[in-house]
Amino acid sequence: MEVMLNKVPKINYERCYPSRLKRFFKADFGYKSYDTFVPDAKCKIIGTLPNEIIQLWEGKDRERNIKMFYKAMSNMTKYLRACYKQCKENNIISYDFNDLAPDNLKLLEEDFTKFFNKLLQGIVPPNIHALLSYIDRGCWGNVFKLTMYDKNTNTRIMHDKAFKVFHNVKCNVKDLSNSQGVYAEANFWTYLKNIAGHKLDKTQFTKHYLSDLEHGYSLTDLADKKVPKTTTPLDLDKLFKIFYTDVTNEPINGKVYDIGGCLKYPGFIKDKVVMKYFKKLMHRNSEKDLNKFLSSLNQQLSNPKTPHREKILEALRLFELEKNKNNQII
Repeated sequence: MEVMLNKVPKINYERCYPSRLKRFFKADFGYKSYDTFVPDAKCKIIGTLPNEIIQLWEGKDRERNIKMFYKAMSNMTKYLRACYKQCKENNIISYDFNDLAPDNLKLLEEDFTKFFNKLLQGIVPPNIHALLSYIDRGCWGNVFKLTMYDKNTNTRIMHDKAFKVFHNVKCNVKDLSNSQGVYAEANFWTYLKNIAGHKLDKTQFTKHYLSDLEHGYSLTDLADKKVPKTTTPLDLDKLFKIFYTDVTNEPINGKVYDIGGCLKYPGFIKDKVVMKYFKKLMHRNSEKDLNKFLSSLNQQLSNPKTPHREKILEALRLFELEKNKNNQII
């Protein structure tokens, strides 16, 4: 009896990437082509809303209202993007909304605020009001200040946020798409939070809340005078082997919230275990502390049953290379 076998379908391996992007983005950054897997993701929102917004709702209504708030944000994004492009096409502005006379800009901001509050009706409590005001434009998007306050007490419910609306959902320059645009920035924010080892707002970066890869916007803390001071900055260059190309972006109040343009140096450490030990070696308080830690590592390595022996050795090798570089500079 002849058995007929079905033809084995051709596998699209690009679609085998995880449909949930958070874990994938935490592991690495700067993928060559985001278009090969982002469109297949079930959820294209990376991160979550600020806790102060989430706490506006009771538990039973929370899940629905979070989804509705995301929908309001995405609709507001479409409106802001369309307004910007129309103003440019009609030569009302030449570069950004700051080209408008102050009175006209104020009228536009009032229009943005009115539309956003209309979108939020039935989602946030009636006493909560939102304000949108324009800050500035970057190469890839416009940044607005989002303020939310209680009308009854006239007090803010949270620290003001930077609401970044990208000019295009996808980066329209193929050669830069691995480091610029909402896909790349969402990836790097997620990776950065994972490798920092502590809260991001303690670093030179602002706290990132969410990025919407379908509608092209992100939400971070506003880098104003009230932003938390940097106490534990990240050494992107020596420690993480990451090069920040947008050096013309001056920090605002000592903080960076535009992270487009980050690339990997040769020698970038992808393995998380190697990075873990490399960070520990680099972050010693003194020579005495370092020697004590090295002695502990050598003791671990003398035991053939010690987990990750090869990765610890690799971390030591990279540390010695970095140490030799520093000695040559001195």
